[in-house]
Amino acid sequence: MPASAGPSAREPGAVGSGVPARQFALLAAQLLAAGTVTEVLTHVALAAHRLLAVVDGVSVTVHSGGGFRTPVSLHPAAAELDQVQYDADAGPCLAAARMTGPGLVSVDVDEAGDWPVFARAAARRGYGSVLCAALAPDPGPAMALGALNLYFRRPHGPVAADRDVALLLATHGALALAHARALSYGVVQHGRLRKAALPR
Repeated sequence: MPASAGPSAREPGAVGSGVPARQFALLAAQLLAAGTVTEVLTHVALAAHRLLAVVDGVSVTVHSGGGFRTPVSLHPAAAELDQVQYDADAGPCLAAARMTGPGLVSVDVDEAGDWPVFARAAARRGYGSVLCAALAPDPGPAMALGALNLYFRRPHGPVAADRDVALLLATHGALALAHARALSYGVVQHGRLRKAALPR
C-alpha cells in the first residue's frame, strides 16, 4: 500500500474518549477475515493511518529469530527508524515490543536521552515524537508479540485520544496476530501429519 495515501477525517459514532466505533467494527471484521500475519498487520497499520489524523509514519515491529523486523511499514522513514533501533538494540519500539501485557511508550525525540542513537536518527529525518503500543493479546506474563509504531513530525504529537486509539488498535492487532499464527501453525502441523501418514 503506498505511503502517499492520506488519512481520512475522524468519523462520528464513538466509544470512550472519541474512539470511532464504526471504524473498529470494520477493523474487527477485516482482522477476522485476514488469512496471514502480513494481512493482519497491514490492516492494523492502515487503520492507524486512517484514525490518527496527525500521524506521519506507521510501522509494525515483530519478534523474529531472536531479533526484530518490520514486516509492514506505510512510510519508508518509519521502517528506517525501526531498523536504527534494531541495530542499536535500543529504542521506544523495542521497549514496547519487550513489554509484558498491553502498554504504551511515548517520547519526544529531544527528550529521548535513554536512546541517543534513535533520537539523533529521528531528528535528522524530521520527527519530533513517537508512540509505540505493545502488541500484547492479554495482560499475562508473556512478552508482547511486537509493537505498533506511530511517528509524528511535531513534538508532543499524540494526544490522549490518540493513545486510546493506539492501545485499542494494538490490542485488536495482537489478538488477530495470535490467531493468525495459531492457524498457520495448525496448517503446517496438519501438512506434516498428512505427509507422515502417506505410504512409503
